[in-house]
Amino acid sequence: MVDSLFADVSYFQVPVDDSYPFGILSFRSNDGDFRDPNFAANYAWACQAVDSGRLACFIVYFYSRPNWLETVNVHREMVERAGGPHRRMITMIDLESGGNPRGNQSDGINGAYWQLTDWLGDRRRVIGYANQGDFFDMWPERPDGLRMVGAGYGRNPNLPGQIAHQYTDGQGYGGGLPEGCPPFGDCDMNIAYAMSPQDFAAACGVGIEEEFMSALNEFEQRELLDKTRDIWIQLRGPEGEGWPQLGKNEHGKNRTPVDALAAIDDALEDQRK
Repeated sequence: MVDSLFADVSYFQVPVDDSYPFGILSFRSNDGDFRDPNFAANYAWACQAVDSGRLACFIVYFYSRPNWLETVNVHREMVERAGGPHRRMITMIDLESGGNPRGNQSDGINGAYWQLTDWLGDRRRVIGYANQGDFFDMWPERPDGLRMVGAGYGRNPNLPGQIAHQYTDGQGYGGGLPEGCPPFGDCDMNIAYAMSPQDFAAACGVGIEEEFMSALNEFEQRELLDKTRDIWIQLRGPEGEGWPQLGKNEHGKNRTPVDALAAIDDALEDQRK
Protein backbone atom coordinates (compact mmCIF):
# COMPACT_ATOMS: atom_id res chain seq x y z
CA MET A 1 0.00 0.00 0.00
CA VAL A 2 1.17 3.51 -0.77
CA ASP A 3 1.78 6.11 1.96
CA SER A 4 1.30 9.83 1.29
CA LEU A 5 3.63 12.54 2.58
CA PHE A 6 2.75 16.20 2.86
CA ALA A 7 4.17 19.40 4.34
CA ASP A 8 2.54 21.69 6.88
CA VAL A 9 3.67 25.30 6.46
CA SER A 10 3.01 28.95 7.33
CA TYR A 11 4.80 32.27 6.91
CA PHE A 12 7.79 30.73 8.74
CA GLN A 13 8.53 29.10 5.36
CA VAL A 14 8.66 30.55 1.87
CA PRO A 15 5.47 30.43 -0.23
CA VAL A 16 4.89 27.21 -2.13
CA ASP A 17 5.91 26.85 -5.79
CA ASP A 18 6.01 24.17 -8.47
CA SER A 19 9.01 22.45 -6.86
CA TYR A 20 6.67 21.04 -4.19
CA PRO A 21 6.73 17.25 -4.77
CA PHE A 22 3.67 15.80 -3.00
CA GLY A 23 -0.05 15.38 -3.76
CA ILE A 24 -1.39 17.00 -0.55
CA LEU A 25 -0.43 20.33 1.02
CA SER A 26 -1.35 21.86 4.38
CA PHE A 27 -0.89 25.57 5.11
CA ARG A 28 -2.09 28.13 7.63
CA SER A 29 -4.65 30.87 7.16
CA ASN A 30 -4.68 32.49 10.61
CA ASP A 31 -3.71 32.29 14.26
CA GLY A 32 -6.71 33.75 16.06
CA ASP A 33 -7.16 37.14 14.40
CA PHE A 34 -3.60 37.18 13.02
CA ARG A 35 -3.64 36.64 9.24
CA ASP A 36 -0.78 34.60 7.80
CA PRO A 37 1.06 36.76 5.22
CA ASN A 38 1.72 33.75 2.95
CA PHE A 39 -1.87 32.55 2.85
CA ALA A 40 -2.98 34.30 -0.35
CA ALA A 41 0.01 33.05 -2.35
CA ASN A 42 -0.27 29.52 -0.97
CA TYR A 43 -4.03 29.39 -1.57
CA ALA A 44 -3.78 30.63 -5.15
CA TRP A 45 -1.07 28.07 -5.93
CA ALA A 46 -3.02 25.24 -4.26
CA CYS A 47 -6.20 25.98 -6.23
CA GLN A 48 -4.24 26.00 -9.50
CA ALA A 49 -2.39 22.81 -8.49
CA VAL A 50 -5.63 20.95 -7.76
CA ASP A 51 -7.20 22.14 -11.01
CA SER A 52 -4.16 20.94 -12.98
CA GLY A 53 -3.97 17.58 -11.17
CA ARG A 54 -0.72 18.33 -9.32
CA LEU A 55 -2.54 18.10 -5.96
CA ALA A 56 -5.40 15.78 -5.01
CA CYS A 57 -6.51 18.15 -2.24
CA PHE A 58 -5.21 20.72 0.22
CA ILE A 59 -5.73 21.59 3.88
CA VAL A 60 -6.14 25.13 5.19
CA TYR A 61 -5.70 25.27 8.96
CA PHE A 62 -6.07 27.86 11.66
CA TYR A 63 -4.50 27.95 15.12
CA SER A 64 -7.38 27.69 17.57
CA ARG A 65 -7.78 30.44 20.18
CA PRO A 66 -10.35 31.03 22.95
CA ASN A 67 -12.02 33.72 20.79
CA TRP A 68 -13.14 30.82 18.64
CA LEU A 69 -15.93 32.58 16.75
CA GLU A 70 -13.66 35.45 15.68
CA THR A 71 -10.99 32.91 14.73
CA VAL A 72 -13.43 30.98 12.53
CA ASN A 73 -14.75 34.17 10.96
CA VAL A 74 -11.22 35.34 10.07
CA HIS A 75 -10.53 31.94 8.49
CA ARG A 76 -13.75 32.07 6.48
CA GLU A 77 -13.19 35.66 5.40
CA MET A 78 -9.68 34.91 4.17
CA VAL A 79 -10.82 31.90 2.18
CA GLU A 80 -13.81 33.73 0.71
CA ARG A 81 -11.67 36.68 -0.34
CA ALA A 82 -9.31 34.26 -2.08
CA GLY A 83 -12.21 32.88 -4.14
CA GLY A 84 -12.93 29.84 -2.03
CA PRO A 85 -13.77 27.54 -0.52
CA HIS A 86 -12.30 25.47 -3.35
CA ARG A 87 -14.13 22.19 -3.94
CA ARG A 88 -10.98 20.25 -2.88
CA MET A 89 -10.25 22.31 0.24
CA ILE A 90 -10.28 20.77 3.72
CA THR A 91 -10.35 22.93 6.86
CA MET A 92 -8.30 21.88 9.88
CA ILE A 93 -8.62 23.10 13.49
CA ASP A 94 -5.07 23.30 14.90
CA LEU A 95 -5.44 22.67 18.64
CA GLU A 96 -2.34 23.36 20.74
CA SER A 97 -1.77 24.37 24.33
CA GLY A 98 0.89 26.94 23.41
CA GLY A 99 -0.51 30.32 24.47
CA ASN A 100 -3.92 28.78 25.23
CA PRO A 101 -5.68 27.80 28.46
CA ARG A 102 -5.24 24.18 29.51
CA GLY A 103 -8.11 21.94 30.45
CA ASN A 104 -11.40 21.20 28.73
CA GLN A 105 -11.95 23.62 25.84
CA SER A 106 -14.50 21.39 24.09
CA ASP A 107 -17.35 23.90 24.02
CA GLY A 108 -15.45 26.47 21.99
CA ILE A 109 -13.68 23.96 19.74
CA ASN A 110 -16.93 22.16 19.00
CA GLY A 111 -18.59 25.50 18.33
CA ALA A 112 -15.90 26.19 15.74
CA TYR A 113 -16.33 22.70 14.27
CA TRP A 114 -20.09 23.06 13.75
CA GLN A 115 -19.72 26.55 12.27
CA LEU A 116 -17.27 25.13 9.75
CA THR A 117 -19.35 22.07 8.86
CA ASP A 118 -22.35 24.32 8.22
CA TRP A 119 -20.16 26.46 5.97
CA LEU A 120 -18.64 23.60 3.98
CA GLY A 121 -21.72 21.38 3.98
CA ASP A 122 -19.88 18.13 4.80
CA ARG A 123 -18.55 17.08 8.19
CA ARG A 124 -15.75 15.13 6.55
CA ARG A 125 -14.24 18.37 5.27
CA VAL A 126 -13.46 19.59 8.81
CA ILE A 127 -10.63 17.76 10.58
CA GLY A 128 -8.52 18.44 13.66
CA TYR A 129 -4.87 18.50 14.66
CA ALA A 130 -3.36 17.90 18.11
CA ASN A 131 -0.71 16.01 19.99
CA GLN A 132 -1.84 13.27 22.34
CA GLY A 133 -1.72 15.33 25.54
CA ASP A 134 -3.59 18.35 24.14
CA PHE A 135 -6.13 16.14 22.39
CA PHE A 136 -7.31 14.37 25.53
CA ASP A 137 -6.85 17.34 27.88
CA MET A 138 -8.34 20.14 25.78
CA TRP A 139 -10.83 18.31 23.53
CA PRO A 140 -12.26 15.42 25.60
CA GLU A 141 -15.79 15.87 24.19
CA ARG A 142 -15.64 15.59 20.43
CA PRO A 143 -18.05 15.18 17.49
CA ASP A 144 -18.63 11.61 16.34
CA GLY A 145 -16.56 10.65 13.33
CA LEU A 146 -13.97 13.41 13.80
CA ARG A 147 -10.81 12.81 11.75
CA MET A 148 -7.49 13.92 13.21
CA VAL A 149 -3.90 14.62 12.22
CA GLY A 150 -1.99 13.35 15.25
CA ALA A 151 1.29 15.04 16.16
CA GLY A 152 3.93 12.79 17.66
CA TYR A 153 7.61 13.36 16.91
CA GLY A 154 9.45 10.06 16.94
CA ARG A 155 6.28 8.09 17.74
CA ASN A 156 2.80 7.62 16.34
CA PRO A 157 0.12 8.91 18.78
CA ASN A 158 -2.62 6.82 17.12
CA LEU A 159 -5.37 9.23 18.13
CA PRO A 160 -9.00 8.15 17.75
CA GLY A 161 -10.03 8.98 14.19
CA GLN A 162 -6.45 9.66 13.13
CA ILE A 163 -6.08 10.05 9.38
CA ALA A 164 -2.47 11.25 9.25
CA HIS A 165 0.58 11.50 11.51
CA GLN A 166 2.75 14.61 11.84
CA TYR A 167 5.97 12.76 12.52
CA THR A 168 8.51 15.60 12.61
CA ASP A 169 8.94 19.34 12.98
CA GLY A 170 11.98 19.11 10.71
CA GLN A 171 14.41 18.65 13.59
CA GLY A 172 15.48 15.05 13.13
CA TYR A 173 12.52 12.91 14.20
CA GLY A 174 11.74 11.38 10.84
CA GLY A 175 13.49 8.05 11.36
CA GLY A 176 14.42 7.96 7.69
CA LEU A 177 11.38 9.83 6.42
CA PRO A 178 11.95 13.33 4.97
CA GLU A 179 12.51 16.16 7.45
CA GLY A 180 11.21 18.65 4.89
CA CYS A 181 10.84 19.20 1.18
CA PRO A 182 11.23 21.83 -1.56
CA PRO A 183 10.73 24.74 -1.57
CA PHE A 184 10.45 24.96 2.22
CA GLY A 185 13.50 23.15 3.49
CA ASP A 186 13.08 21.55 6.93
CA CYS A 187 9.48 21.89 8.16
CA ASP A 188 6.59 20.03 9.77
CA MET A 189 5.98 16.86 7.78
CA ASN A 190 3.04 14.45 7.81
CA ILE A 191 2.32 10.96 6.56
CA ALA A 192 -1.03 9.35 5.76
CA TYR A 193 -0.31 5.65 6.14
CA ALA A 194 -1.61 3.27 3.46
CA MET A 195 -3.45 6.08 1.67
CA SER A 196 -2.82 7.65 -1.71
CA PRO A 197 -3.47 11.39 -2.02
CA GLN A 198 -6.71 10.47 -3.78
CA ASP A 199 -7.68 8.14 -0.90
CA PHE A 200 -6.99 10.94 1.58
CA ALA A 201 -9.11 13.37 -0.44
CA ALA A 202 -12.01 10.91 -0.61
CA ALA A 203 -11.83 10.23 3.15
CA CYS A 204 -12.16 13.98 3.72
CA GLY A 205 -15.14 14.33 1.39
CA VAL A 206 -13.31 16.08 -1.46
CA GLY A 207 -12.57 13.18 -3.79
CA ILE A 208 -13.53 12.83 -7.43
CA GLU A 209 -16.79 10.96 -6.68
CA GLU A 210 -17.88 13.61 -4.18
CA GLU A 211 -17.07 16.34 -6.68
CA PHE A 212 -19.10 14.58 -9.38
CA MET A 213 -22.12 14.16 -7.11
CA SER A 214 -21.97 17.76 -5.90
CA ALA A 215 -22.09 18.94 -9.52
CA LEU A 216 -25.45 17.24 -9.99
CA ASN A 217 -28.65 18.87 -8.83
CA GLU A 218 -30.99 17.00 -6.48
CA PHE A 219 -33.13 15.60 -9.32
CA GLU A 220 -30.06 14.38 -11.23
CA GLN A 221 -28.65 12.73 -8.11
CA ARG A 222 -31.93 10.93 -7.45
CA GLU A 223 -32.19 9.85 -11.08
CA LEU A 224 -28.62 8.53 -11.06
CA LEU A 225 -29.25 6.59 -7.85
CA ASP A 226 -32.48 5.13 -9.26
CA LYS A 227 -30.72 3.97 -12.43
CA THR A 228 -27.86 2.50 -10.40
CA ARG A 229 -30.36 0.64 -8.21
CA ASP A 230 -32.14 -0.73 -11.32
CA ILE A 231 -28.86 -2.00 -12.75
CA TRP A 232 -27.92 -3.58 -9.42
CA ILE A 233 -31.28 -5.38 -9.23
CA GLN A 234 -30.93 -6.70 -12.79
CA LEU A 235 -27.48 -8.06 -12.00
CA ARG A 236 -28.04 -9.37 -8.47
CA GLY A 237 -31.80 -9.99 -8.22
CA PRO A 238 -34.42 -8.12 -6.19
CA GLU A 239 -32.95 -9.22 -2.84
CA GLY A 240 -29.36 -9.39 -3.99
CA GLU A 241 -29.55 -13.18 -4.02
CA GLY A 242 -30.04 -14.00 -7.70
CA TRP A 243 -33.14 -14.85 -9.73
CA PRO A 244 -35.07 -18.06 -8.88
CA GLN A 245 -36.27 -18.44 -12.49
CA LEU A 246 -32.65 -18.88 -13.63
CA GLY A 247 -32.15 -22.03 -11.56
CA LYS A 248 -29.50 -22.82 -8.96
CA ASN A 249 -25.73 -22.51 -9.22
CA GLU A 250 -23.23 -25.10 -7.97
CA HIS A 251 -23.56 -23.69 -4.45
CA GLY A 252 -27.33 -24.16 -4.41
CA LYS A 253 -28.08 -20.45 -4.68
CA ASN A 254 -30.21 -18.67 -7.27
CA ARG A 255 -28.29 -17.80 -10.39
CA THR A 256 -27.54 -14.25 -11.46
CA PRO A 257 -27.66 -13.39 -15.18
CA VAL A 258 -23.88 -13.87 -15.31
CA ASP A 259 -24.21 -17.30 -13.68
CA ALA A 260 -26.95 -18.22 -16.17
CA LEU A 261 -24.85 -17.18 -19.17
CA ALA A 262 -21.95 -19.24 -17.85
CA ALA A 263 -24.24 -22.26 -17.40
CA ILE A 264 -25.53 -21.85 -20.97
CA ASP A 265 -21.98 -21.65 -22.27
CA ASP A 266 -21.04 -24.81 -20.35
CA ALA A 267 -24.08 -26.65 -21.75
CA LEU A 268 -23.20 -25.62 -25.32
CA GLU A 269 -19.61 -26.68 -24.77
CA ASP A 270 -20.80 -30.12 -23.58
CA GLN A 271 -22.92 -30.45 -26.76
CA ARG A 272 -19.91 -29.62 -28.92
CA LYS A 273 -17.80 -32.38 -27.38
